[in-house]
Formats: sequence, structure tokens, C-alpha cells
Amino acid sequence: MRLYLFGNGSLSFEEFLRRYYAPLVDLRDQPDVEYLVCDFRGVDTLAMEHLKCVTARVRVFHVGERPRYLPDRYRTKVSGWTLVGAFASDEARDAAAIEACTHFLAHDVTSTPARVSGTQRNIERCLALGKQRIGA
Repeated sequence: MRLYLFGNGSLSFEEFLRRYYAPLVDLRDQPDVEYLVCDFRGVDTLAMEHLKCVTARVRVFHVGERPRYLPDRYRTKVSGWTLVGAFASDEARDAAAIEACTHFLAHDVTSTPARVSGTQRNIERCLALGKQRIGA
């Protein structure tokens, strides 16, 4: 399973715990799970912080030459993570992560009738491509 974790950049730590933590704990001991994350704030950085001492099976998709954020490597599993980068835009980075995943864990908390968030658009892309949703 290649699980793409994503969500809103403005998500709070408390909201991350409420919406993402239990599904991640349920998957923690499954050896076939590879986690795909991006390098934005909010869910991306919170997911990386959660995973840094849990697994080396993480791919970080990033814009530019280096990730905008990456946890400390000292006494963590981050040194085993794979960096996938040099994307020209957030949209190109997200498209690559969506293409690579088989499953996804995502929640949109910011869309309104007047504005659809990038997170919601990515959820819709995943569903249209038949990616399996976890923790809905």
C-alpha cells in the first residue's frame, strides 16, 4: 500500500490528532505501507513529525531543489526517507504523489461554497482515479 497523506495547510495540531492519528496508528505495524507526503505546512509537516520515529518507508515530494520542511535526521528514521523533487509547482508535485499512491488519507476543513480548496480538488482527483480512501 502506498498511502498519500495530505490536507489543509492551516490544520491545527488538535485537528490533526482528531482526523489523522487513529488511522495512522492502525497502519503503523503493517510492513507493506509506504507513506507519501509533500513539503507544505499543516498536515504535511505534522505527518512528517509523526512518521519520523515510526518508519523509514516515506517518500517526500517537494517543490524546488530541497523540501521546504524535513524533520531532523538525528536519532530518527528520516535518513532513510526518499526525496522526490525539483517539481516546478505545488500542482505538479501533488499530481506526482497522486499518481504514485494506491490509497489516501485526507480531510478538507476549509472549502466553502465560494471556494474549493486545493485539498478538496486533490481528494476529487484521487477518487476519480480509483484511489482507495482511508479513514473517511
